[in-house]
Amino acid sequence: MSVGFQRSDGYLPIAAYGLIGDCRSAALVSADGSVDWLCLPRFDDPSLFGRILDARRGGHWQICPVEDFRVVQRYRDRSNILETIFSTAGGTAVITDFMPIDDAGVSDHARPHPDPRVVRIVECLTGTVTVRHQFKPAPDYAMAKSRIVADGRRLHGDTEVLHICLQSTVALTAATSRWRMRAGDAIALGLRSDHPGSCHNTSKQWTVDRSRELARSTQEYWWQWIDGCTYQGPFQVPVVRSALCLKLMTYAPTGAIIAAPTTSLPEQVGGPRNWDYRFTWLRDASFTLYAFFQVGMVDEANAFFAWLMRIGLGPRGHDVANLYTLDGEARADEHELDSLTGYRNSSPVRTGNAAIHQLQLDVYGELLDSAYLYARFGGSISRTLWRELHAIVELAIDRWQLPDASIWEPRGQSQHFTYSKMMCWVAVDRGLRLAEQFELPHDAARWTAARRDIHTAVTSRGYSQRLRSFTQVLDGDSVDAALLRMTQVRFLRDNDPRLLGTISAVADNLGSGVLVHRYDVGSADDGLPGDEGAFLLCSFWLADALAHVGRLEEAHRWFEKLMAFASPLGLYAEEADTTSGELLGNFPQAFTHLSLIGAAVNIERARHRNLGVHGLHRGPRGRARSRPRARRPAGEQPPTP
Repeated sequence: MSVGFQRSDGYLPIAAYGLIGDCRSAALVSADGSVDWLCLPRFDDPSLFGRILDARRGGHWQICPVEDFRVVQRYRDRSNILETIFSTAGGTAVITDFMPIDDAGVSDHARPHPDPRVVRIVECLTGTVTVRHQFKPAPDYAMAKSRIVADGRRLHGDTEVLHICLQSTVALTAATSRWRMRAGDAIALGLRSDHPGSCHNTSKQWTVDRSRELARSTQEYWWQWIDGCTYQGPFQVPVVRSALCLKLMTYAPTGAIIAAPTTSLPEQVGGPRNWDYRFTWLRDASFTLYAFFQVGMVDEANAFFAWLMRIGLGPRGHDVANLYTLDGEARADEHELDSLTGYRNSSPVRTGNAAIHQLQLDVYGELLDSAYLYARFGGSISRTLWRELHAIVELAIDRWQLPDASIWEPRGQSQHFTYSKMMCWVAVDRGLRLAEQFELPHDAARWTAARRDIHTAVTSRGYSQRLRSFTQVLDGDSVDAALLRMTQVRFLRDNDPRLLGTISAVADNLGSGVLVHRYDVGSADDGLPGDEGAFLLCSFWLADALAHVGRLEEAHRWFEKLMAFASPLGLYAEEADTTSGELLGNFPQAFTHLSLIGAAVNIERARHRNLGVHGLHRGPRGRARSRPRARRPAGEQPPTP
């Protein structure tokens, strides 16, 4: 695929980047051969390269031809190894970028160590190509000083918290250099980070052959992993790429799942809606859990659920936090950085996220739905786990009538969001199902009454006869794309006219072509100035909802049109501009890729109703196995298969 992106004032479009990673950190590599975002040793550490957030000061590591070039960027078959192929008048060169990964080390915590974290192999394929190499780190979001010195085949030096060492198979005499390469020539570079003052001189061990060995073992890791994908349908390419992308957003040592590997890429260029997504949102991760289950990736889902249990979700008398660090700490103080100007002057640049302090009632439902899925796919609900889940159900019952911030985390006043009430119903409903199937202790009368009361409140006060749609808030008069999830959680039966009306109202009021906004920013008091793009998650949710209610061909066409908004590498950001189609927001975004997988699977499932599992039946020794869905009264709908 040819890539025609050009830098403007030092910036490339967000779509001009590929993602590489090792399930501990990740890097954005541009179509012109520049590593413009990398945090070491973990996703949530300060940036080492951050040009994507400040073209002048942010730091970068670029390799590209000196002369004019055309470029093709692609992933190696079913992997996260990135190839950037440059064609010039004199010849052709390829850069192969990856972060080494294998089964033996993927579960090791990200700590400074002497092994390479990023490998770049430069090869001249035809003719002669003169290549420019620039290595300009800017540690700690460009706030820390570092003195990088040339030492034979190394560029290295200390920052305040790391020793950075770039090792090459050719001499490195300065931060900027040129290499004239002929067909058959190859240069390998490996970036290491170690403790300050520690630099392991391994120049004799670093060779092109060694770099190729790491590439082969990394390729084998990705091949073996993606071979576990069970999706069979017409959207193989985007589903596989989305699964590989989501895997890059897992922190393998703990099983945590981040929302995105970046911070502060704007929802509107020049605007202030810029957030740090390098945390584990329980909501986002619960959705990712479902996406992994849908394509057969049970190990990742189990690892995440084990992480949930380790952090202690529902100790009685305590809140469930909305988001956590990779280590499971409920800590994410938000700060604004003056050291970086922001992508295309979109300030402020933020670290941390103040959403951790909000009350978001919908999280209870997402967690219980995840536990229910865990059981449906063979997980055991132990008594210890049940104590945690029981406490969360009780929180949902105690708090469902409170105003909150809900799924979209507005910075304005708390409101009675219909979506949050519905997800409290999900929490109680799934809790009841688990308790009944596994014969676990619970207050059946209290929980059943609460499920009925919440369902009644949502259907009576959360539905507008005038709009023929459920509304964003109780007794409100505007729609919210989050309510498309009614089809996924089976709050109502698929043929319910209120559900069909909500789908139509979202498309009519929030849609722009196939792109769908979360809500009407112009009329909503979300506490933030400026505008935002259409939410790609919601756009895929609409395709998913159409499939659930039987509008299959429309769902299929909707999905296919959304493929046009992928980057050339098949990656999606959080949002897209409804005029230009430009990708906006943090990139890549787990929300978007998991909703893509969900829509693709549910469209295919709608064609073949025998796919998937259909609820719980208690088998031998209390384990769950699937059973056909039974008819149930209102307020007690069967969850989605």
